[in-house]
Amino acid sequence: MTHTSYLTFGKALNFGAGAVRRSLNFQLNFPHKFFIRRIRMENNNHNCSLRGGKEDSRGALVVLEGLDRCGKTTQSTRLVANLERLGHSAELWRFPDRTTSVGQMISSYLSNKSQLDDHTIHLLFSANRWEKRSLMESKLKSGITLVVDRYSYSGVAFSSAKGLDIEWCKAPEIGLLAPDLVVYLDIPPEKAAERGGYGGERYEQLEFQKKVGQNYQVLRGPTWKIIDACSPMEDIEEQLQNMALDCVKTCQEGKPLSCLWSC
Repeated sequence: MTHTSYLTFGKALNFGAGAVRRSLNFQLNFPHKFFIRRIRMENNNHNCSLRGGKEDSRGALVVLEGLDRCGKTTQSTRLVANLERLGHSAELWRFPDRTTSVGQMISSYLSNKSQLDDHTIHLLFSANRWEKRSLMESKLKSGITLVVDRYSYSGVAFSSAKGLDIEWCKAPEIGLLAPDLVVYLDIPPEKAAERGGYGGERYEQLEFQKKVGQNYQVLRGPTWKIIDACSPMEDIEEQLQNMALDCVKTCQEGKPLSCLWSC
């Protein structure tokens, strides 16, 4: 049995800084139809289970997703602090990572200081995750749990809300590490819009956020857990901690790493 996926030429390159520039230059200078090629992949040749580490014990990859202003930043910070308090090695990561050269281009776009084609900015978001992929795997295999504020699901949900094909949006993410747990902080877009600071960045528009929420529903999978983001902050924190601790235990017991959307 085979399945067809669409991989960008940029994805086919290694996403080092030079490769990112080359792939984006290629995309900007050629028509869109030449930028995407179809690659048929045999399922039985596409095994992305990654063993490694002493006795295969490792850290967990925990991702927080949700609409803008749902509380991800606050809760991810608290979760890392709680895990460390309980004796677990943990780090907080955020995407986009605005400290990298690619991340700085994204930051400029999000703050409305620059304009980019929708396809181009999507590939930049993806490249920003790819440039951290090797470090992410190394950290996990060394036993560090990573709590990640936004990941590939955000990239796909937001870009497809602009009208881009959802499978096209998923293609450059294939091969990134799959989260062990995705916690979705569920909030009505109208409630999120009432929170402080709303509207400060490009995507913080009510109608757009409604579309993003619909796309998140399409992306939900078996590793997803839902928390009501309108609950008291302390209740959210407790639920999140319990979910994360169960996940950490499973990973310490030898759950192998796998790749995102690999089959």
